[in-house]
Amino acid sequence: MESSSFAGITLGDFKLWSIEPMTYGEKPEAHPDGSPVTSGFLLNFVRGGLVLITHMHHYANDVMGWRGFVQQLADNCYAVDNQTPFPTWDPACNDVSIVSKPDPPVEQLVDGPPAPQQHPDQRPGQCLLFHLPRSKAAELKRLATPQDGTWISTYDAFTAFIWRTTTRLRQPVFGIPLETPMFWCEAVDMRRRMKNPPVHPQVQHNVLWAALSDQAPFPPLTHGDVISGKPLWELAAYIRKITNTQTQENLDAALTAISHIKDKTNLNIRINSKPPMSIITTDHRDAQVTNADFGFARPLCHRHLQQGTGVTVGVHVVYPPKLDENPDSDEGNMFALMYEKELAQDLINDQEFAKFFEYRGVDSE
Repeated sequence: MESSSFAGITLGDFKLWSIEPMTYGEKPEAHPDGSPVTSGFLLNFVRGGLVLITHMHHYANDVMGWRGFVQQLADNCYAVDNQTPFPTWDPACNDVSIVSKPDPPVEQLVDGPPAPQQHPDQRPGQCLLFHLPRSKAAELKRLATPQDGTWISTYDAFTAFIWRTTTRLRQPVFGIPLETPMFWCEAVDMRRRMKNPPVHPQVQHNVLWAALSDQAPFPPLTHGDVISGKPLWELAAYIRKITNTQTQENLDAALTAISHIKDKTNLNIRINSKPPMSIITTDHRDAQVTNADFGFARPLCHRHLQQGTGVTVGVHVVYPPKLDENPDSDEGNMFALMYEKELAQDLINDQEFAKFFEYRGVDSE
């Protein structure tokens, strides 16, 4: 498992590593009207350790809520193993009043948009694992730093580079006109952005919002811009601008607006309902379970398991580095890029991409 960078495909039959029907993906059993089970847990012992499988319905929790749960579980296990007092659970971790809105009167409810359906031009996908060493991430950030002194993060740099590369490689296949706007979005953890009042860092449930390029208060980038029309630093600065649109005030206004929608499940962002080459990036770097001490051990890493129809082209997951206690290690973030299977080899073989990203194999398909 470790030699494959903990790829899901090495697990074999997912029935041994999951609780049906709680595996990832769009499915009738997950619809909230059916009162689905929201969490399930499975512990598999393997040679040299164990694998903890945690299922959580995304309507009930997001990745940072899951991280808070894992931390509390680890702290309790540590107390048992070391015979120390059990940790407390702050009731503030269950207080989501700041992101809750009362239901408006029935006469003020509206139908809203239809449920998104898969775009007819989308193709079957394969999830590919890539590793970005710390030194290469620093080099990418230098290359993508704006000339006007605007601050960007390492995240902005590597997402801009991935966006440019994957668009450049797929443009000849799909032939979308270069002046066509591109759809790019990301999941933004709002816990750190809540200031009035601040929320507990381990608060449960969903405290995230999506930053969407087609809802930003500035023009989107086109296919031509992303491929070569704009320098890399402009792509990175654009991504930073999109992220910065997500404020507590913005979220509050959006929640008030959608409280009037009758069926809120139709508001789900389904990336494969968008045209090919659309991207949603979900950043798991702060969900660093390697810092959680269970007393008897610490996790080596975490992975989001998906298989079959759960491999949704356009989803990009950024993982934190695996556990490595060597302070001089170049171990960096891992990336799960869900990409068209028939086009995957072009990305794997691209020399420009390989200057920074090390291919670690197929994660799932």
